[in-house]
Amino acid sequence: MTAMPNSMNKMERDVSSDFLLRLPIFQGMPRNEVIRFISSVHGNYASFDKGEFIGMEGEMISGIGVLLTGMASVFKENAAGERHRMATLKPGDIFGEVAVYTGEHWTASVMAEEPSAVLILPRQQLLHLNETAGAAVFQMNMLKLVSKKALKLNQKLEILSMRSLRRKLIRLFQIEWKSQKQNPLILPMNREELAEYLQVSRPALSRELMNMKRDNLIDFSRNKFYVSDQLAELE
Repeated sequence: MTAMPNSMNKMERDVSSDFLLRLPIFQGMPRNEVIRFISSVHGNYASFDKGEFIGMEGEMISGIGVLLTGMASVFKENAAGERHRMATLKPGDIFGEVAVYTGEHWTASVMAEEPSAVLILPRQQLLHLNETAGAAVFQMNMLKLVSKKALKLNQKLEILSMRSLRRKLIRLFQIEWKSQKQNPLILPMNREELAEYLQVSRPALSRELMNMKRDNLIDFSRNKFYVSDQLAELE
């Protein structure tokens, strides 16, 4: 990360807005403990322009990033220069946590999709936290977040293991239906992102969605999907 750090005074003013207090990574920590924790690990801000790399695969990682504003994408690039998007980051999302605790290098690239601000929690300080209440809460929150990401990855592998695009979509809708417990479902992806997630072309995705609508399995409007009882019960 190419950090452009801001002062702790500005960080404290931002914390007073309650935004950081609502982040899952600081859940359960009182305001003064959040401020103390960020200060103790020498947290700093970095700002990035659209198209600027926040981190590049293979480079040394400086710490865990928390996206505060803007949007960023996580992707891997093959030898031919083709990019495979792995995730889209929105304010409140964290990244780099796996590399921080398991190695020293970025395992994927992160790029700002629009002007973005990031809170960086340096790696060395996170690896040697003091035994404080704030540190204990932070570590528990990190464990929960990493576990959720592992679950999401397992679900994606299950979806991609389906042989046909229709079966992939059915499994995706079933997983989301169980998770959201509402109809319509709201997918946190647009058509392009959904096609990348399923590793198919956008025209193929649009065609199959229309076929499923014709067969009365789903109805949809943008990222809202109405799932039929028949689809929910399919094996």
